[in-house]
This record gives sequence, structure tokens and C-alpha cells, in this order.
Amino acid sequence: MTLRRPGQRAGTPHAQRPPRPEPPQPFERYWSRTGTEPVTARSAMGVRLILAAIFTPVFLAATALFWYWTTQTGPGDVPGADSLRTLTAISAGLALFAVTDLIVVLRRRRRRRGPPRPSP
Repeated sequence: MTLRRPGQRAGTPHAQRPPRPEPPQPFERYWSRTGTEPVTARSAMGVRLILAAIFTPVFLAATALFWYWTTQTGPGDVPGADSLRTLTAISAGLALFAVTDLIVVLRRRRRRRGPPRPSP
């Protein structure tokens, strides 16, 4: 008497296991696609360019405004000079981040488009 798995017909051999996949090479796991992203995925460079172009002057203006406000505060004013210096530093950091992102996006766009063609 032969033992059968549930749902298996008499006389058919047991299903064989598929071979185990080979382990990835050392750098293959970093460069191969592992997710479900599309092959033709597009980057968000356009959105980053727009946001950096908008927020760079906004954060620079906020830095100047908070710096001016800090210079005009006296002892006992609310908000105090320390709070305004903190807001100035935060605004300056965000402005630096926006300027850096703007430079990076523009450099990547220039590199992707290639050198300009000479005009005839």
C-alpha cells in the first residue's frame, strides 16, 4: 500500500521541490531591483526644483526678519532675544538646506541634459 497526499491521484509521483535560489553576490543586493517599483520610475527632480526655488527666498526672508527682530528687542520683551536667536538659526539652517538642494537639483539636471549644442 502506498501513501498518498490529500488531493493526489493514485499513481502520480510526489511533487518535487523547486531548487533553492543561489545566494546573492556581495554587491548584487545593492544594485538589483528588490521592490515593486516600475522599471521606468521617474524621479521627483521637478518638484524638488519648484519647492527649493520657492522656499529659498522664503527662508532667507524669515532669517532676515528674525535677525532684525532680535536686534530690536529689549530686556523683558516677549518673545525674548534667545527665542528669536533660535528662530533665526532655524530659519538660516532651512535656508541653507534649500539652497543646497537647489544647487544639487540644478547640477543633476545639467548633467542629465549633457553639454549645450553649438548654434549654427
